[in-house]
Amino acid sequence: MERLNFSHLFYFYVVAKEGSIKSAAEKLFVSQPTISDQIKLLEQYLQCKLFERQHRQLSLTKEGELALDYGERIFSMSKELTSRLRHNIKIPKTSFDIGMTPYMSQYFLYDFVMPLFEQKDYTINMHQEPRHILLAELEEENIDMIFTDEKDSLPAWTDYRRIGINRTFVVGHKKFRKYKKNFPESLNEIPFFSYSNDSTLKHDIEMYFSQNAITPRVIGQAEDIDLYQLVTEQGLAFTIVPEVAKNRLCLNKDVIVLGELKEFQTSIWAVLKKGDRGLGYKLMKGKL
Repeated sequence: MERLNFSHLFYFYVVAKEGSIKSAAEKLFVSQPTISDQIKLLEQYLQCKLFERQHRQLSLTKEGELALDYGERIFSMSKELTSRLRHNIKIPKTSFDIGMTPYMSQYFLYDFVMPLFEQKDYTINMHQEPRHILLAELEEENIDMIFTDEKDSLPAWTDYRRIGINRTFVVGHKKFRKYKKNFPESLNEIPFFSYSNDSTLKHDIEMYFSQNAITPRVIGQAEDIDLYQLVTEQGLAFTIVPEVAKNRLCLNKDVIVLGELKEFQTSIWAVLKKGDRGLGYKLMKGKL
């Protein structure tokens, strides 16, 4: 398999930064023909011209500008790799990485993290993985913070704080308004659109239905909130959704809340590595 020759790319990179082959040759202690040959080989490999000569000066083509952008990132990362592995230097992060356990995105209160996006020195990245994977990533400092609805059995090396409460609501079309009166028993008389089998919320709903002798006719199941919205707005069935999703669905005046499942209230926890006094700590303490 053909591979990019990074020596060729480096010669190109230095010429592009220096602005001339002569200056690059002096900096690299090689002859000008050597550099010219290296650049020609790179152009042949990439199948495009990287430089144009104008008025005895070199200027980058559009392809050359793109190659320079990649070159800068590649050689910057190579310096970082050397520093971290060879010299054991910890490079300051320029990103803030947040891990979220599955289905958190359905009811997570994003207002909490909005101050992070005002931090000019960081980009904010969101990841979704099972909790045990996120904890391993947090321990290795590959991510900076975890949001989860479960704090039980957290390792001793973590700090955590409750940042909100998740409430769960039954919503439906306004034509189902009369079923609010005998809620939740009245749900037996309305079709239900459920969650798919791998959802923890589905298990909780089934337990709730069983305890309250509720057996609605299930017309389908999914995880897509857009599909939930469509089914609810068209009056095909009632749905059970977290508070954030409820607020979104009820923007449509045809959608109403039939009732709240108060037994479903769960806390939302922010988890950090113990001793962390960085951006996540400031966010949890309201100092951003």
